[in-house]
Amino acid sequence: MSEKIRLKGIAWDHPRGYEPLRATSKVFSEMYKEVNITWDIRSLKEFGDMPIEDLIDRYDLITIDHPYMGQAYTNKLLLNLQERLPEVTLKKLKQQSVGASFKSYYYKNQLLALPIDAAAQVAAARNDLLSALNLSLPKTREELFEFYKILPEGYTVAWPLCPTDIWCSFLTLCAQDSNGNFIKNQYFDVEIGAAVLNELKKHIAHLHTKSLNWNPIDVLDQMAADSGIIYSPFLFGYTNYSREGYAEHIVNFMDSPHNPEYDVSTILGGVGLAVSAKCAYPQWAISYAEYVSSEGTQTGIFAKNGGQPANLVAWQDNDNNGLCSNFFRDTLKTMQRVYVRPRHNLWNLFQEKGAEILHEGLVNMRPSEQIMKELNDRYKYLVKYER
Repeated sequence: MSEKIRLKGIAWDHPRGYEPLRATSKVFSEMYKEVNITWDIRSLKEFGDMPIEDLIDRYDLITIDHPYMGQAYTNKLLLNLQERLPEVTLKKLKQQSVGASFKSYYYKNQLLALPIDAAAQVAAARNDLLSALNLSLPKTREELFEFYKILPEGYTVAWPLCPTDIWCSFLTLCAQDSNGNFIKNQYFDVEIGAAVLNELKKHIAHLHTKSLNWNPIDVLDQMAADSGIIYSPFLFGYTNYSREGYAEHIVNFMDSPHNPEYDVSTILGGVGLAVSAKCAYPQWAISYAEYVSSEGTQTGIFAKNGGQPANLVAWQDNDNNGLCSNFFRDTLKTMQRVYVRPRHNLWNLFQEKGAEILHEGLVNMRPSEQIMKELNDRYKYLVKYER
């Protein structure tokens, strides 16, 4: 009897992150009985911040954020799937990508992960409360300030602005105000950045007092309960909260307020599935990644087990939209107009430090130009180090 092929993966600590992978691994192992796949989990912060170098010796399959691509390429940490998958498969996955999800995992002509989960910052609301109060949601950022004024007593707006998420919102607003062109020659446009920081300061005055400590899951947990939080204008969407029975109340998702001057929505998130360069069974790991990212799996077992697929067919599927209160249809426009972060080597280290700079600066209401100078100084230092 041949030895069992064992693959170990690392997911992230939310049902959206691990439940669909456990379900697909079970089915894959039923199809290929010689293969066994197990999953460990890490926190959402670790998913965004933990270096891949800490994972490739222990895990064959790694869920990954696309800003890591430059680091993975430079240090040869992940297998190049471009040269290991059939051209017909790559072409189909590209055609069926939700927005920029597929291409975000390319770096210098190497495909370092397959998209299995698609996300961007969107808005979230308690539509049941909005209807009862006869309130309409803001379409533009300017209208958002008017929305604060008409909220009845006892209701509030929350915006996840912990360091990681204040960084993402900052990039979103800068992208909206510049058509995505606010970083040039690895330098932030100070005028655009300072204006966005000044705007964020004005928003903070109207938000739930814990906004600066919360991540999207914190906000959504509160919204789904009877906390009085009726709306969140910018957070990463989670279909779980729009599914019947997941939480006390359904949370609905829609496009975030925008800048009507440009056709840019919000920052791209999502998850790719990568294969460690040190994987002992690379072809089996790649076969599983291909299976998870395929149209049939994404539309069926992946979405049905709490996943948020990256395949357009799954987003357009009537059954999936029925499961999630039309989450996919109501946020697809956002996904098609996203801003994709830089992915060069050390970008991820920079965004971790940049997030701390922004958060400390806004908590203490320091001058926006001073915050931007510190941000650019940090960027300049890391770019110099990279070279």
